[in-house]
Amino acid sequence: GLKDGTKYRLRIRVTDMAGRTLDGTEITQTTTKAGISYDKIKLGDYIAYSPAGTSSSYSTYQDGRERSGYGNQTLSRDTSLKWRVMNAEGDKVTLISEMIPSTKVTLKGADGYNNGVKLLNDACKTLYSNSSLGAIGRSVKVEDIDKLVGYYPKVGIEYVPNNKLYPKIFQYEKYGSIDGNYTGSLELSEQSIWYSGNASASRLAGNQTAYGYDAIQLAGTMINKALVTGLPNNPTSTKHIEYWLASRCCDPYNNYANFTLFNVYQCRVGYHLSIYTSSGSSEEASYAIRPVIEIDLSKANIGITGTGTSDSPYSITAR
Repeated sequence: GLKDGTKYRLRIRVTDMAGRTLDGTEITQTTTKAGISYDKIKLGDYIAYSPAGTSSSYSTYQDGRERSGYGNQTLSRDTSLKWRVMNAEGDKVTLISEMIPSTKVTLKGADGYNNGVKLLNDACKTLYSNSSLGAIGRSVKVEDIDKLVGYYPKVGIEYVPNNKLYPKIFQYEKYGSIDGNYTGSLELSEQSIWYSGNASASRLAGNQTAYGYDAIQLAGTMINKALVTGLPNNPTSTKHIEYWLASRCCDPYNNYANFTLFNVYQCRVGYHLSIYTSSGSSEEASYAIRPVIEIDLSKANIGITGTGTSDSPYSITAR
């Protein structure tokens, strides 16, 4: 019943059978949180996290229509996942699934681009959150990988394609210009409402936000590479881990522009298949989701038991 971070006064009083008492010296002590503090948790530590989302399945058919651009699909919770620390700061610990869930989602066309970020985040939140632990699920995004390995989008180079067709959400993006106006505010990994269809502008312009790199060859610790690629701690492994990042990107050219979502494909971060191109063609791609869990340490204790290894993960319990 003691409160965290609170100073208490303590004194030992001893009474013998004859009723004589002896008081010890009073001391003061400030309580700390149970388990280990966030600053003792290391990148790559294993946490024995178990999701308890609002549902064990998630349908891409939302608000009366399918939002993936492909058709209605159902994703199921994968209970076999192990979880590792991706970041720990303040009173928040962020976990990432060691491997990817078994189910995939297909995104296609304008609506696949329009709604991919929200769809992926909503699916991870529904399937992998745990409210009793203050744990909220979301999809991994390109900014997570940037933070781990130190790469950032190449923005600032404007392209003006001849074809002026674009997905609806593009007009709200920070790096997109419709008829000469950069009025949007959405970052690459932001989306809170659903969008539908496409539109045409008299003048369409945009910054190049698409970029890619070989995650295995980057400088950094072995654990960084393992978390980025989803591989075991062996950077020479040929196992292919393919999953979406909940982040849009645009790759403009002289006469058309590719509107895509980032993904990890064959151990590389990139945008290998266009979800929609402003030339009018439409492609589809199927990848897994990869959930990330953000845990509020004011609602959960980590590390009362365990050592943080795969065989002995840190425990996590509700406060």
